[in-house]
Amino acid sequence: MNIRAIAKDTGLSVATVSRVINNESGVSEELRKKAFEAIELHGYKPRRKARKTVTRIGIVVEADAPSFSSFYSQIFSGVSRYAFDRGVETTFLFYTPNLEEDGDRPDLTELLRKKRCNGMVLVGPLSSRDAEKLVQARVPAVLVSHRLEVEGIGFIDCDNIAGAQTQTEYLLGLGHRKIGYLCGDASNGDNCDRVDAFMQTMQSHGASVDPEWLIEHKPTQTSEEAGYNQAKVLLSRCPDVTAIFANNDSMAWGAITACVEMGRNVPSDISVVGYDDNSASRYFNPPLTTMRQPLEDMGAAAAKWVDEKLNNKISELPHQVISGELMVRKSCALPRS
Repeated sequence: MNIRAIAKDTGLSVATVSRVINNESGVSEELRKKAFEAIELHGYKPRRKARKTVTRIGIVVEADAPSFSSFYSQIFSGVSRYAFDRGVETTFLFYTPNLEEDGDRPDLTELLRKKRCNGMVLVGPLSSRDAEKLVQARVPAVLVSHRLEVEGIGFIDCDNIAGAQTQTEYLLGLGHRKIGYLCGDASNGDNCDRVDAFMQTMQSHGASVDPEWLIEHKPTQTSEEAGYNQAKVLLSRCPDVTAIFANNDSMAWGAITACVEMGRNVPSDISVVGYDDNSASRYFNPPLTTMRQPLEDMGAAAAKWVDEKLNNKISELPHQVISGELMVRKSCALPRS
């Protein structure tokens, strides 16, 4: 059985079958499926010399991401680290996801094919419809810091519920009871998990949560600006709060600047914690207490799984949730009596 026999059996051209085998664009999903069915039926395996030897992983991010903050850059560094060590090519792709199942949006699978990517690491959400197309097209895809429980799509994420619970318990252990929370974008499930865990942990320890302590997220150009603006609102509205839980480190940096501008010393007057442990957080003034997510290692793991799936070293892409680590530094203190 060879390519010509597959073509004859399916009624497709030799060029079309070749494109399917080499994961190239220009073939409809209907014809691609037809070719794959014949390939599997006859147990056809391309000769080594006919195979594409280059693995190219698309690093996919949302086109409207506010900036390539340290959060993104750490994941990119992990993917690049693995790719460089293994001789794997990478390319950046930008797309605008539409999580509404009936909306107009670019076809992510076709975008990958046009860029000749045979695998994908996605830093962002993925719709069920896009996931289905990727699985049908046999494009290995792994989400980083997002989850989708779909067979054939992998993900690696941190346990945001446990992490936010640990952060909140740390502040409660210091004696704080009036803790403001600077919310992240509610369309991101991880952000929702963090604020929910914060509220549940407060309540389980007998600390009531004033709704005014929860500051709604409003999109800005950078996360630092969002944290700065939200902290200003919080301190103006609730001047008696003794601690701030910022949804991420960048927001925490902005919040600390706002505190200083409003005459609050961190940590003697007010404590601040972040989330992620961006590389600059340990060198900030004061060094930031935060929950560490090993983002670079997560990016490297995602790239490794895609590479191994493409080379038939693993049969299924993993679904992995890992634990974070509380990094206690100098941005927190006992509340003033």
